[in-house]
Amino acid sequence: MPRIPAFAVTAAAFTSVLAAAGVPAPLYVVYQQQFGIPDAGLTAAFAIYIVPIATALLLCGRLSDHVGRRPIAVLSPLLGVAACLVLMNVHGLGTLLLGRGLQGVATGLGTSALGTFLLDLHPPGRLTLAAAVTSVGPMSGVATGAVLSGALVQYGPHPTTLVYVLFAAVLAACAIGVAFAPETSPRLPGALRSLRPALRLPASVRPIFLATTGCFVACWSLGGFYQALSPSLTAHELGHSDHLVGGLAVASLIGTSGLGGPLTARLRPRTAMLGGVTVLTLGTLAILGVLAVRSTPGFFAASVVTGLGLGAAFLGGMRTLVGQTAPVDRAGVLSAAYLAAYLGSATPSFLAGVLVPFWGLRTVAGALGALVVGLSLLAIAITLLRVRPAQRD
Repeated sequence: MPRIPAFAVTAAAFTSVLAAAGVPAPLYVVYQQQFGIPDAGLTAAFAIYIVPIATALLLCGRLSDHVGRRPIAVLSPLLGVAACLVLMNVHGLGTLLLGRGLQGVATGLGTSALGTFLLDLHPPGRLTLAAAVTSVGPMSGVATGAVLSGALVQYGPHPTTLVYVLFAAVLAACAIGVAFAPETSPRLPGALRSLRPALRLPASVRPIFLATTGCFVACWSLGGFYQALSPSLTAHELGHSDHLVGGLAVASLIGTSGLGGPLTARLRPRTAMLGGVTVLTLGTLAILGVLAVRSTPGFFAASVVTGLGLGAAFLGGMRTLVGQTAPVDRAGVLSAAYLAAYLGSATPSFLAGVLVPFWGLRTVAGALGALVVGLSLLAIAITLLRVRPAQRD
């Protein structure tokens, strides 16, 4: 397959794997009603998804440097198909955990191998396009999967199976397409040694990685909080119990984050990241302010602006990092970046869910906002002080 069609197929596979991971969220209530799964079980389903992602990134992040990009890139959507087959037959907590675990492995492999494959296959002179897909894809993919799943659950037949059948078919088609993509990485010895848990960063990349990590964790902490608790926030703090309003709350930040990156794509990477982080900081403060006065229009307006800043910051950070990384080091560096982003999304969201019964939702939102602001300011300071002029853009 020529490189440009191969790039398009790989981008579709990357997005589809992540979209499939967002499918179960609207079904949790159905599972709870049909099979009596407790809230603790649903929390475990979230955790069992994140743990395999982190494990796959730690163990297999550099594997494609040794066995080739294509084999690992094909394996990711195939594992996604297996996860769909398990999840369409959920009859209790056990099968739900198994399906989510498989989705976690598929996502971990996909963000690393498929993401690196995309960077290798990018059209001539369009590395920014590949960086945009790898940065925007995770959040927009998960949000898209959740929205499609919610619509099918609400209006389609067979709510617990139809959506998985459709995604299994899409993922199978993606796996077949990626199998015909041209290999971009030669086979190298040391595949078994590459499985040792290690995140090795070239010395030249470390200052940039430190700055972008603060940016990534700030972005995904807020994104993870919105995915988990923004519907509860609109219900309890703004007085809107309508499920549509809760869904729009998620989309107001997660959905618009997919626009922030393309809007700043023509800016220099470092400039886009600094500008995006600045908007993210001010927007987070605005969100906390409008929550204090219980303004629904203000909340949605602040969320949209913050989402744009989030997207610009994440894409700018990814472009900054990728642009200073040699092709041979991309898989390891990209795995380390996504590991930081996923842990940054999962850990604060999980702690927020644990602390809400004790502190209250508004206090937890304030603490999360303070964390995002602090990380954003740290990223700005490190970028200005430690990224050398030759590396800046």
